[in-house]
Amino acid sequence: MLQSMTGFGSGFSQKGGLSVTVEIRTVNHRFLDLHIRLSREYVFLESEIQHIVRNALSRGRVDVSVTIQSTAPAELLINADLARGYSEAARKLREELKLTDSLDLRTLLALPGVVQNKDSLAIAEGAQSELKQALTESLRASLSGVVQMRGREGQALKSDMMRHLTSISEKAAQARAMVPSTVQECHLRLQEKLEQLLPPKVLDPQRLAQEVAILAERSDISEEFARLESHIAQFGGLLADGAEIGKKLDFLLQEMQREVNTMLSKSGNLEITRLGIAIKADIEKLREQGQNVE
Repeated sequence: MLQSMTGFGSGFSQKGGLSVTVEIRTVNHRFLDLHIRLSREYVFLESEIQHIVRNALSRGRVDVSVTIQSTAPAELLINADLARGYSEAARKLREELKLTDSLDLRTLLALPGVVQNKDSLAIAEGAQSELKQALTESLRASLSGVVQMRGREGQALKSDMMRHLTSISEKAAQARAMVPSTVQECHLRLQEKLEQLLPPKVLDPQRLAQEVAILAERSDISEEFARLESHIAQFGGLLADGAEIGKKLDFLLQEMQREVNTMLSKSGNLEITRLGIAIKADIEKLREQGQNVE
């Protein structure tokens, strides 16, 4: 199934005295750009989160927010040694700089590490299995929501992209049907110009035919149309297959754009030029949508 890179999901799990809530938001990005918001005391869980997310998603900017809370009343500990260290350092600095301010209790308690949650310390040190189990359950539930949303967005993208691809195919067929008549038009334009420049009965029909053949060869765009049609068919096949196709679609769009640019530079037919410009507009719309395909 075609997947978009835009999605959201959330999950919740509770084990023992802990509850874990995970929220994941994803948007488009060339590669997998993973960002995890996690409290410092639970940083040991980051590698587990990365492993699970990378197995589920391949592209996009992914923001993972993890909230871990204790369901039991918090038991706080005061790190007295650390508090004394802060106080002594403040005293020395005050004496050295001849300051009058002192370190009050409220400021001291707000300094990093002075007040600690006993449960958090136990979890961080022991990496309890219940916490990992709760994290895994909530993370997988959140990822499931993300994948489902990306799938729905992907189907909408696929429908719209197929519409533009059909438009390109129809315009290309119309333009290709005009190619044979452009040779005759070229013959007539060249003959008219030469008749205006040369005296009557001086124009050599054989030489005119040679010049027309050379000009027709230079302006022949049948090969470009053949390659464009091949790229259109491959693009449609990728949309039908789904899965991780974003980079392949981008490459094909570059090649389609290249072929149309060559056609416009070689063809002097106004109607083919008009259709070519319209095809470029459809390609640009496909490129905008393709940037959000996984």
